[in-house]
Amino acid sequence: MRRATQVWLPHRNLLVACQLALLVTGTASGQDPAARPPVAAKASSEEALVRGGELFAREWIPRDPRSHGGDGLGPVYNERSCLGCHHQGGPGGGGGGDKNIEIATATGDAFPSTGAFYSFGMSFGGAGFQYRLASNTSPTRPKPLNPADLVQIHAGFRETTSVVLHRFGPDADYRSWRGTVPGQHGAIFIKSSQRNPTPLFGIGLMEAIPDEVLVAAARRRFAGWPQVRGRVGRLGDGRIGRFGWKAQTATLEEFVLSAATVELGLEVPGRRQAGDPRIPAIAAPGLDLDQDDCDDLTSYVRSLPAPLIEEPANAREAQQVKAGGAVFKTIGCSTCHQPKLGDVEGLYSDLLLHDMSPQLGDTSFYGVFAAQQPAPARKPSPGASLQEWRTPPLWGLRDSGPYLHDGRAETVDQAIRMHGGQATPSAQRYAQLSARERSQLEAFLLSLAAPR
Repeated sequence: MRRATQVWLPHRNLLVACQLALLVTGTASGQDPAARPPVAAKASSEEALVRGGELFAREWIPRDPRSHGGDGLGPVYNERSCLGCHHQGGPGGGGGGDKNIEIATATGDAFPSTGAFYSFGMSFGGAGFQYRLASNTSPTRPKPLNPADLVQIHAGFRETTSVVLHRFGPDADYRSWRGTVPGQHGAIFIKSSQRNPTPLFGIGLMEAIPDEVLVAAARRRFAGWPQVRGRVGRLGDGRIGRFGWKAQTATLEEFVLSAATVELGLEVPGRRQAGDPRIPAIAAPGLDLDQDDCDDLTSYVRSLPAPLIEEPANAREAQQVKAGGAVFKTIGCSTCHQPKLGDVEGLYSDLLLHDMSPQLGDTSFYGVFAAQQPAPARKPSPGASLQEWRTPPLWGLRDSGPYLHDGRAETVDQAIRMHGGQATPSAQRYAQLSARERSQLEAFLLSLAAPR
């Protein structure tokens, strides 16, 4: 990776100027500098980035005067601004565990009266254990979930069996109601799980990687690591997904606008805001963001600078980082966390789906309740399985903890030891490293820093 010196300046115009130096001119994507846009076009782009940056940082309020006839923040939401969840290491970074979103998933009876069967497993590097408890009878097949019963628990279950359970609502009673959703409801059990906000740094460069590069990466096989077989995440319409923990989103615009509607409850063109599931009939009176706003916000996110490798403070530290990079490759981390993908250096991801074991499994698709939106026909969701996750890019790792999809790992050491499935041999080799080698690997990984 090229080492770079980047300075995060607080004044918005200076910030935009820094970003434009690589992104608006096109040199970061390999374009011919002679083919740069005219001055007027560059000025227009800079103004769009300023407006987009203001929208990214804006603290929305209910009935916000900034909206275009909409109702502003909410009625249900997880944060008041994009920056509220994406701030670690600077605007656009990840969020702490306190910023996790909660997902409610409907399953069959958690404690069936006959044929009970329970399975639990954990893996810590090379050591592991499994505990199984079963009745004398074979486990019974769970009864199909009744949609009419599900919508009595949460209106979002009319469309999918996994739905976002928003943190905040329009009144004090919402919090009490929210607490009643997870748990046992007769023959239905509602499981709660979480997702941690991902860093957005360099996401415009990820967007620019051709689909063909991901397809080629899925065909690669690695000598000594036959179990590593990543696959492209495909959406129901055949497009390739590359954004999100499950590679469930194909384009950056969709990714940004989905966050606006789901996390902030903003109404945007073509997408309904998250609605209050207790009051299904109430919808937004108009748009909160118009198309120009959406374009500006997406452009700003696209312009976020890529992370960098922190320069070692001295020769000894430089040797530690170099040795750690070699360990990273030796134990197999680089088979999935590829240092270069297409023309993008230092990404440390193949953007593919990999089986990571049942212990890290979670719902493959989740929706959000939107008021006055026709319920689509129920059908199996495409894309990742319960056990599959998109390889998260490691650039910016130092400033993006906690780790794994739900932030269950507080440290890099914990995150590596919790790897399973296709990554089990790598986790086992990690557990067998000497303390010195593990220290070198950590030095290398913590050199992957957010832009300054």
